[in-house]
Amino acid sequence: MAKVFDEASIMPDAAAMEQIRAVIDEYNEKRPAAVKDMKGRRMMMLVPYGALCVMVLVGILMTMGWRKILGYAAVVMGFIGYFLWRQANLPMERFRQSLRDRMLPVIFGFVDRIRYANGIAPAFMKTLPKPGLIRYDTAHYDDLVSGIYHGMDFTLGEIRLTTGGKNEQDVFKGVIVYFNPPHPFDGRLFAAKRLYGFKGFVDDLFGDRSLENIRSGFGELDATYDFRTDQPEKATPLVVGPVASALNYLAEAWPDDTVRLALAGGDAFLLVPTKKNFFELPGLYEDIDWERHVRPMIRDLVTLLAVAQLVCRINVPQPVGEPPAVPTA
Repeated sequence: MAKVFDEASIMPDAAAMEQIRAVIDEYNEKRPAAVKDMKGRRMMMLVPYGALCVMVLVGILMTMGWRKILGYAAVVMGFIGYFLWRQANLPMERFRQSLRDRMLPVIFGFVDRIRYANGIAPAFMKTLPKPGLIRYDTAHYDDLVSGIYHGMDFTLGEIRLTTGGKNEQDVFKGVIVYFNPPHPFDGRLFAAKRLYGFKGFVDDLFGDRSLENIRSGFGELDATYDFRTDQPEKATPLVVGPVASALNYLAEAWPDDTVRLALAGGDAFLLVPTKKNFFELPGLYEDIDWERHVRPMIRDLVTLLAVAQLVCRINVPQPVGEPPAVPTA
């Protein structure tokens, strides 16, 4: 994979490093006490409750109609036990979340106007192309980061998209990057994952009839993607040239699964599947280490933003007589 950014140039400066290390040292110093407090809360809340459950079960078994109420009682006790478990762990969860709230804006200091949130729906989900790009029923949200990177406004969210109601099935799990390219595409152009068999039939049957399928002319790429647009004359040169180059590059940069791309006027979306949590911290019983936990977090975010900038150049007008350049960040 080609190097898409100079890692040394985006790492925190000395002042930011001092703040980061202070936050990490404070967390590592307080973590053992927080773990001890969590264990104490578990013992204090769950041991008496467990004893009470045993007494209730014995009382039920000594009752004439115990078979009728045993199942209901077990369900109720299970819900109460889960609630108590969450309450016992709540201070530790808040302690870890406070670390993220303080540390992420510092370590991502190379992003202007950095903002961080957790568990909320980003505004761009209202305009995410559906079903033109991906078909889903429910969205689940985790970390959300937004800001300005080299003049590019962006919002990046860890999102899981599912179908199936109670029997949920993941159709996407990873990061969605939303941004506004400086050269908007006048229309809609989607590079969606090609579906085969019954799923492909359903997708064709209930798909957006206003979109026309076009092809890149590259066999492997056309076997992976469905290219759909409402402006085939304008979109075809892009798909054959810079879009194909960008998607081939993205296949190397993110090998977990197929990266989806959508251009809709001034809106652009990258759906980047990944098997890992981009802003993951170590477990409760492990200290945070800069090299193993923080540096990879910065590298992952910057690589995503560099890829978004690569996509921003897809619709850049080319000088007459020159072939489209392969996008590079």
